[in-house]
Amino acid sequence: MNHKIFKLSLVVTMLVFTSCIKEKKADEPSNKMETSKIYSGKVMTHDYDQKIDSIIVQMTLEEKIGMLHGTSMFTTSGVERLGVPELKMADGPLGVREEISRDSWAPLGIDTDFATYYPAGGGLSATWNPELAYLFGTSVGEESRARDKDVLLSPAINIIRTPLGGRTYEYFSEDPFLNKKLTVPFIVGLQENDVAACVKHYAANNQETNRDFVDVQIDERTLREIYLP
Repeated sequence: MNHKIFKLSLVVTMLVFTSCIKEKKADEPSNKMETSKIYSGKVMTHDYDQKIDSIIVQMTLEEKIGMLHGTSMFTTSGVERLGVPELKMADGPLGVREEISRDSWAPLGIDTDFATYYPAGGGLSATWNPELAYLFGTSVGEESRARDKDVLLSPAINIIRTPLGGRTYEYFSEDPFLNKKLTVPFIVGLQENDVAACVKHYAANNQETNRDFVDVQIDERTLREIYLP
């Protein structure tokens, strides 16, 4: 079981650094935003299995453990001697977060961590416009890649069940249907720039204070019909 979990972690790392194959329909205009297509992700064939296995057998126990947890605030460990890079992440529901220190939330204090500060999620949801969501994701993806990020902790798609939630400005809507209609094209646009999306706060996370400890009492139907888009 542990071996499978570790192998999955290594696969994710390799996915980020493989080329993305994009397909277009021959009869589709080149300038049309493809918001309705299914994002198939990176193409991973069995050829990669042999390569992954060959890397794993060369790794020490310490190197394997290092890939399964964070080595800084927003990175997981790489294995330089085997060509496995460090995985770099960033916050980003409303734009790529400023660079922070490796061991604290303190800003790094550099002047090259540029990013666009986008409006609150409710601004996008008010448009009911999937093409705009795609453009949003594309723009954030381009800036993430320019900042050398492999994973963006975005989009934030928790259901807004109460206006008292301290982070509701990050989320799209209280409507599960609208959430889905905007989230999918956003992720497509983001990941077409070779940046992995990490949706967050979506599993009944209705408060920020003590969110790691609060007892959420919810029935399965509510969870599936409202919170899991």
